[in-house]
Amino acid sequence: MTDTVSLTIKIDPNLKEALKTLALENQLSLSQEVSQRLQASLTTQPHPVVDNQHTQETEDQEEDEALQLTSSELKQIRTLLKKSKKKK
Repeated sequence: MTDTVSLTIKIDPNLKEALKTLALENQLSLSQEVSQRLQASLTTQPHPVVDNQHTQETEDQEEDEALQLTSSELKQIRTLLKKSKKKK
């Protein structure tokens, strides 16, 4: 049998009831249910990034550089932002 340790945590009562229900459905103790779920959350692979706006990253260095602002453009933006803050 595996060694186990005790862990005391504070959780929302609704969460505890949900875990109890799941433990009953899975025929496990509350402790076993929580332990299995914690273990699964630590070993689960990260979800792949979903592109829900149908955009693609460009790998072309020249395109990336063309999208960057020059220092004079940045200064103009900062000036406009400062003016808009003063008007408020």
